[in-house]
Amino acid sequence: MLLSERLPLAASLYPEAPALIRHGQLLTYGELYHLAKQLSYALYSEGLRPGDRLALLGDPDPKLVLMLYAAVEIGAIPLVPSPLLTAMEIAAILEDAEPKILIHDKRYADFANSTVQLLSNPPKMLTTDEGSTASTSLSSLLRKDITPPPTGACKRSADDTAVLIYTGGTTGRPKGVMHSHRGMSAWNQFTPLAGFGYDQGRRVLVLNISHLVGQFQLWATIAAGGCLVFLDEYPASVHRILEAVERDRITHLSTVGKLLRDLTREAAAAGSDMTSLKVIGCGGSIMAPETLRESIVQFSGALVVNNYSQAECGMSISRLFPIHHLNDLTRLRSVGRPADLATQGELAFQVRIIDEEGREAEINEPGEIIVRGAQTMTGYWRQPGTSNEAMLGGWLRTGDVGCLDADGYLYVLDRLKDMVIVGGSNVYCAEVEQVISTHEIVSDSTVIGLPLPCEGEKLVACVVLRDGGSLTLEQLQAFCEPALARHKWPTQLFILDSLPRTVVDKVDKKQLRKQLSNQAAVQSE
Repeated sequence: MLLSERLPLAASLYPEAPALIRHGQLLTYGELYHLAKQLSYALYSEGLRPGDRLALLGDPDPKLVLMLYAAVEIGAIPLVPSPLLTAMEIAAILEDAEPKILIHDKRYADFANSTVQLLSNPPKMLTTDEGSTASTSLSSLLRKDITPPPTGACKRSADDTAVLIYTGGTTGRPKGVMHSHRGMSAWNQFTPLAGFGYDQGRRVLVLNISHLVGQFQLWATIAAGGCLVFLDEYPASVHRILEAVERDRITHLSTVGKLLRDLTREAAAAGSDMTSLKVIGCGGSIMAPETLRESIVQFSGALVVNNYSQAECGMSISRLFPIHHLNDLTRLRSVGRPADLATQGELAFQVRIIDEEGREAEINEPGEIIVRGAQTMTGYWRQPGTSNEAMLGGWLRTGDVGCLDADGYLYVLDRLKDMVIVGGSNVYCAEVEQVISTHEIVSDSTVIGLPLPCEGEKLVACVVLRDGGSLTLEQLQAFCEPALARHKWPTQLFILDSLPRTVVDKVDKKQLRKQLSNQAAVQSE
C-alpha cells in the first residue's frame, strides 16, 4: 500500500473521529483528508511534481502534518530537518535534498529566510503563517482557483521513495535515509495484520516530527485510527509533557533514556496524574536498569517498552518488556529478542552478529550487529558509495557492537561508528571535530563520548593548544554556537599535551578513553 492511500482509507472508515489536536482545537479525519487533498492540488499548481522534495521547517504542528500528507498525495517526497539545528546545518541538508518548496511556520520565518540565502538553488518559500507578507501563505493558496492534477499525473510505485529522514554523516555531510512505500508498509504496527481503525482510543503525544520516532508516530497513528496531540509550546520539556499527558489523557508516549528518567522523577515529585498512559516507549541510548525499574513503579498502569531502532531500519529492530525481567539484571540490560516481534503480529528482522572478518560470531561473542528485513531503507539519498558501504549483501550494517545470548536476547554494547548519542540525537564526532579544528589556538583535537552516571553519553572535547594559548569550556561552546546545534556542543573539555595516535597516525580513541578514565580515577583518590 502506498503512503498516499492510507489517509483516504482512514477518512472513509471514520470521518468524524479526531485526528489532530492542538490548543484544544480538533481536526477530524474527514477534515484532515479534505484539507490535505486541497493543499495537494495547490502544491501541484505551484510546480511540485512526483519525486520532487518538499521541506518543512518549524515546530510540530497540525499544519505541518497536513503538508506531509498533501505532499505524498501527489507523490512528492517530504523531509523535515530539525529546527534545533543551525542555519548552516539545515542549509547542508537542503543543499543535499534540493527541495522545490520549503514551508516554514511563523516562529522560524526569519531563520528560514536566512537559511535559504546560503543555498545555491533556493526553493520556493511558503508559510503556515496567515499574516505573513514575506512568504505566500497556505491559506492564500487555498483561496486560488485550483484544479486537480491531470489523471495519472501523480502515479507512483511501491518501490519509489516515500520519505527522507536526515541523519548526520561521519564525514560531516548529512545523509538522507530513503524509505520506500513498500518498506514503510512493513514498519512495526504498519502491517496489514494490525488493520485500520484498530486503536481509535490511542492518543499519541508528538514531541518532534524530524526524527524516526516522530515520523513513525505521524504515519502509524493515522493508520491505527488514533489521534495525534501536540504540545502548546515547543521545544518539549518535562513540565510541558507531564502537563499535556494529564490534561489531554495521552495513552502513548515516546521518550529517550534521560527524558524517561526525568519524567519518572518529576511525575513522582509533582504527583501528576499519569493514569491515562498505556504505553511508554524509550530508546535512543543504552538504558540503565534502575531507570527502567523506577519508571515501571511510577507508571504502574503503563507498559514500558525499551526499543532498539535506527533511522535506517524503520523502527524496532528489537524490543524488551522490562516488566518481565525486573529481577534479572542481565536481561534488563538487553533489548529483548528480535524474533519476538513476530509473536506480536509484526514482521521481525533477521539479526546476526559478525566479527571483523565478516564471520558469524559465537554465542555471547561481541561483534557488529547486522540486520535484514523489508523495513530497511533503500539507501542514502544521492550517496551510492555510502549506501553500498552500509549494505552487506542485503544486510544493513548498524555500526553497533553487540552480542546474542543462548536464548536469542540481543545486547547492544558499543558503537563501531564514531558517533555519540546525546539526548536521543546522533552526534557524529567528525562534524564537531571539523568545527573545533578551525579554532585559531587549537593545534590538535578530537571528540569522544563518555558515559553519564545513569544512562546516555556526554560529548567530550580533547584539545592540544598552540604555545601560549588558553581555552575554557564556555569559550569553546561559544565558538561552536554559529555552526553547531546546542546538543552538539561538548559539555566537557580536556586540555592535553598530545593525543595518542595509531601507527597510521589516526587518533587512538580507545587509548584516549583509557587515559581519561585513569586520569579521573587518580583525581577521585
